[in-house]
Amino acid sequence: MYAQSLDEGKLRSMRNTRTIIFLLLTLLPLFGIISIVSASPNIGLLRVSNFLCPGEVLPGTSFPVSLDVEYAIQTLPDQATIRGAVYDGNPNFTNPLWQSDPISVSNGGDQVWNFTLNAPATEGFLSLTAYAYFLDNGTWTYFDNPVNGPGISQRTVKIGRAANLAIGVGAPNVQVSVNDDTQPTSASGEAIFSVPVSTDVSVTVPTQVVLANSTRIIFTEWNDGIATPIRKVPIDGDINLTAQYRLQYPLTVTNGSSTEEWYDRGANVTLRAPSTIPAPWPLGVLGVTETFQSWSGDAQSTSQQVNVTMDSPKSVTAIMNTNYQPLMIPAIISAGTAVAIISFLFARPKTGRSVEDLPETAVEQERVSPTNENTPQSNPTCPMCGQITEPDWAHCIKCGTKLKNSNPSADRIAS
Repeated sequence: MYAQSLDEGKLRSMRNTRTIIFLLLTLLPLFGIISIVSASPNIGLLRVSNFLCPGEVLPGTSFPVSLDVEYAIQTLPDQATIRGAVYDGNPNFTNPLWQSDPISVSNGGDQVWNFTLNAPATEGFLSLTAYAYFLDNGTWTYFDNPVNGPGISQRTVKIGRAANLAIGVGAPNVQVSVNDDTQPTSASGEAIFSVPVSTDVSVTVPTQVVLANSTRIIFTEWNDGIATPIRKVPIDGDINLTAQYRLQYPLTVTNGSSTEEWYDRGANVTLRAPSTIPAPWPLGVLGVTETFQSWSGDAQSTSQQVNVTMDSPKSVTAIMNTNYQPLMIPAIISAGTAVAIISFLFARPKTGRSVEDLPETAVEQERVSPTNENTPQSNPTCPMCGQITEPDWAHCIKCGTKLKNSNPSADRIAS
């Protein structure tokens, strides 16, 4: 019994020893991995995501700066200490222009710092270098590779009082205005203005421009997405702006009269002519019509419908045939009426003629003809109105004219 108990104790002791050895063999590699991991940084990503500053500032003024840092933790412990810094030129690690306080971060995300820097008092250039640091075993360091970083970014700020504002429209001789200054674009389609730094200027380009080659351009938007031709521009350095335009061509359609419409380059326009239309006034009032025959010009077809592609200025004419048949009956009626009126005028009886209607020689003969008292004569007529008179009339009873052939006895009695 005792010997058996001793053997069992030895067996248990051997089993425990084997278990301890197995655990040691299993845990030793794990301790090695932990030691290796702890020897490397637990932050896997720390890079400068965005470093923003003006392109130009006035000498001796303060200007805004923004530094955006992106980070991510890769191993335990799930926490790291980071900070940002900006240096003048290459870093000397002792006199930064700006440096943030250390902050503790975990997991992953972005850290943004917004601050101001002071510009030098003289004109020139200021080189800025931004760093994203992490604390590694008591030392501030950064990633200088594209996998974990980079934790560095550089910018150059111009120190000056004026900047160049270049405005392009893509066409020459287009009037562009900046504040109260207006100038045409050059042959390359660009106008350059000198404007004061740290101000907002008003920029104006035309909504549409008719060019010399029967084309025009229509404003659409600026290259930065602003959709109005008049805008404000903050001047923080040299700026290039482009006003974007679309090109249009005119389409002239002639059908009795001419109409003109503008279309974007490349547009497909469908024209359809009516089969019959009234003729222009006054023929249309009388029922005269015009019938479609064909298209001519930049679209030639006998079909009423035709398509025109606007790859240049276009001119199209609808050829119409005039139908005068509705005028035949009114013309016949009008001709008959005219003949009837003329015939009626020539057929009127003549009631008498005045002295003015008589030939002048006949009147004179009548006036100077001697009167033979012994010769019987027919009653004379009034020389003024042609009224037949009586021998004893001293005056015409119709017009009152004194008659020379009145009764002589009556004249003697009157005398």
